[in-house]
Amino acid sequence: MKITIQQDENVAEAEITVVCRRLDSKLEEILSYISLIDNTVTGTKNGETFFIPLSEILYFETVDRKVFFYTADSIYETVTKIYQLEEKLENTPFARISKTSVANLKKIRSIKPEANSRLCATLVSGEKLIVSRQYLSVIKQKLGVK
Repeated sequence: MKITIQQDENVAEAEITVVCRRLDSKLEEILSYISLIDNTVTGTKNGETFFIPLSEILYFETVDRKVFFYTADSIYETVTKIYQLEEKLENTPFARISKTSVANLKKIRSIKPEANSRLCATLVSGEKLIVSRQYLSVIKQKLGVK
């Protein structure tokens, strides 16, 4: 892989152009990381509004018709619905893992098969999430496991 950087004082905003024969999994992974850099999610905690970078979010979860997202040290509530988050995060390392959860696949430390064709995903924080049967094949494919 060849990387070329061209600096121009007249450019207002950085532009990334990828020239390739075909888009392979390595390039897709690089692009998904880039997509996380400037993206934030708005969340509230104790009446205060925060703008949290996607790269810090472990997962989103809906509970009692409210959507929460979790970082390594905090929980925030967002007004965005879980299906809207899934659509917004389509070309990022985030993926739906169950009817109620969307997880950052880059924050998964390990996976373990569970009963009823499910997976238990252990996050870098030590927290465990269940990947339901419905999303199992997609998650395995995205994680690169059989």
